[in-house]
Amino acid sequence: MAENIDPDEIATLRDLLLANALQIDAVAQLLIDKGIFSKEEFFEMLKRIQAEYEKKGESIS
Repeated sequence: MAENIDPDEIATLRDLLLANALQIDAVAQLLIDKGIFSKEEFFEMLKRIQAEYEKKGESIS
């Protein structure tokens, strides 16, 4: 039989998106701090990836 789920324990989409954004930011900052790539290289790659998504017709914002 199905188990009842406590609504207070279900993460909202906003919570999941925020957690994901924080994790990605932490990894990016760690890689920058360790000198794997510069902040400028990181932002240039973000711009490139965003342009690729926009070219495919996919919205990021």
